Amino acid sequence: MKLLERLLPSHRNKQDELIQASRSVSLTISRYRDMSRELQEEIERNRFAKYFVYEKGDRL
Repeated sequence: MKLLERLLPSHRNKQDELIQASRSVSLTISRYRDMSRELQEEIERNRFAKYFVYEKGDRL
């Protein structure tokens, strides 16, 4: 791998881009989970829950 990085500097750039994209996706997923949790808590506090139909979003 080290030899490849020395021979092809563009490989290192692509690897850095992939790491950055992976971090961005992880952060987005984490934010989505936090917001989803906060929204569910707010719905329960305001007793709106009986008016909503819940569907799990993990069926992609």
